[in-house]
Amino acid sequence: MYAILFTPCFSCESVIGCNPIHVPSIVWKGSRRPICKDCVEMVNPFRIENGLEPIQIHPEAYEPVPEGQL
Repeated sequence: MYAILFTPCFSCESVIGCNPIHVPSIVWKGSRRPICKDCVEMVNPFRIENGLEPIQIHPEAYEPVPEGQL
């Protein structure tokens, strides 16, 4: 069996399907908040411009996760 998390993107609020283990996220008020691929790609140039590392997207970030890994 596989599982996928459906949740709003922290930035744009569109609902995304993601792997809760590998999805890029930020910590906001003490909890992890997932970010969609489009928002990561939009913010990375600004991060680089400001001397920060770009957010890396894991190849399985938006794929189902085997239920046993949860």
